[in-house]
Amino acid sequence: MKFLEKQLSTNRQLADSRIDFEATIQGNIDFNGTLFIDGTINGDLKGKSLEKTTVIIGMRGKLSGNLFCTNAIIAGTVWGDIHAKSLELQEGARVIGDLYYESLEINPAAEINGNFIPTEGHDIDSQVKEAMSEQETVRLLSSVGKLS
Repeated sequence: MKFLEKQLSTNRQLADSRIDFEATIQGNIDFNGTLFIDGTINGDLKGKSLEKTTVIIGMRGKLSGNLFCTNAIIAGTVWGDIHAKSLELQEGARVIGDLYYESLEINPAAEINGNFIPTEGHDIDSQVKEAMSEQETVRLLSSVGKLS
């Protein structure tokens, strides 16, 4: 565990943006570069430049939403689907949602409750567009239901 804490601390220091453990954010976030999360986010995370985005969710980090990025390193908790070319689930990681990935590394102490869906040869950008389109359809149907 000490090695993991040291590695996460180094990643935190090198990140372009950080959300610390005392912060809670409501809403979707678009980002570039490397985003380190030790706080709580209630919304989707989407890398703007999908070839160069990394999300690191620290041991205290919590995401309640979907994640779209190139590289994801998870040591905290995610309630939602993860779409990443490279996905690493570290000791203590807890994911309740489906995993879409090209390469996957899982620590035996990680907990996953969802489907494993390899996407080799599929474009992450098209997955983002498809998922966002599905969300927009759900929003439109919900609003139509409220009107009637």
